[in-house]
Amino acid sequence: MLRSTIPIVDLTSGVVTDRASNTLTLDVPADFDRSACVVSVDAQSRARYLSTAGTTLVETAHSRPLSWRVGGEVCLVAHFRVKANEIGYRLCTVDPHPGSP
Repeated sequence: MLRSTIPIVDLTSGVVTDRASNTLTLDVPADFDRSACVVSVDAQSRARYLSTAGTTLVETAHSRPLSWRVGGEVCLVAHFRVKANEIGYRLCTVDPHPGSP
């Protein structure tokens, strides 16, 4: 059965929230600076993020819905609008304790 919401944990704040199962997510790039915790994606699907080398990188983003993620998976979850045509994604863990109250 497909759940309509899925709990996620923001890895910066530790806050747990229920998000819609169709919320957009991104894989975490191998060279993503996890201390930055944020990626922005524009209307042309260009992701901008800070690399582990300290440079800003721009790559094509391939989003998929939160419902496609597995429990405990770390990914970037759409969280807030940066500008009218840009969305911010935050580093999160998906449903770390499935089935717990």
